[in-house]
Amino acid sequence: MIVVSITLSGGIIAPEDLPNLLEAASKAVPPAGTEAVVLSGRMPVWAFAALAHLYHPRPWVGTFEPRLGAAVVVAAHVSEVGVGTVVALDDATTVEVVF
Repeated sequence: MIVVSITLSGGIIAPEDLPNLLEAASKAVPPAGTEAVVLSGRMPVWAFAALAHLYHPRPWVGTFEPRLGAAVVVAAHVSEVGVGTVVALDDATTVEVVF
């Protein structure tokens, strides 16, 4: 499992910045792969939605939920986890994306 941790260096993002964010995330962690992806960071809902769509080819996509200290699965293509499953991040690798 890979945690893609997004930091907005300017503190905000505008909709017109979205293609560049997706490109930066794709370079850090390719959209295709065999590991699940967990999205983390402070961003607008539309940015999270675009990133979840980007990583849709992965086995599953989750978002980090700080109150649980875990990921919540938001899309899945495997039977081992379903949408709404809470997954511990104990064995996750974190990749930082500063945008």
